[in-house]
Amino acid sequence: MSLSKRVSQKSEAVKSKGPKRNPEIDAKIDHYIKQHPERIAYLKTETKDQLIRRSVLRDAIKYDANTTQKVKENEAINAFLKENPEIAQSIENKIANVPDDKKQQARLNLGRKEATKTALKM
Repeated sequence: MSLSKRVSQKSEAVKSKGPKRNPEIDAKIDHYIKQHPERIAYLKTETKDQLIRRSVLRDAIKYDANTTQKVKENEAINAFLKENPEIAQSIENKIANVPDDKKQQARLNLGRKEATKTALKM
């Protein structure tokens, strides 16, 4: 697809009040519909509420997975900082002037960077 065509589609999407449409994604959806007519027939029998609940369930599962991953990462970073007190002290010095409500996130961000650097040196 040419750049000018994409730009014109983008400007049309901005002007329209409805949901944005992506032609590439629409093409994938259309291809899936053609390849799986039984599945589409089944989905058409479901009510709007059932379809919405299924979509929300997918979002909830994705959210839970992301939250679980973040908790594991944070635990690993905290363990790394306990094993490397000199790095932890360096980080504490760097975030001394950070507001208290943002210190934990700053500590995790810097700890993640230091853990990555340390792992790459090994």
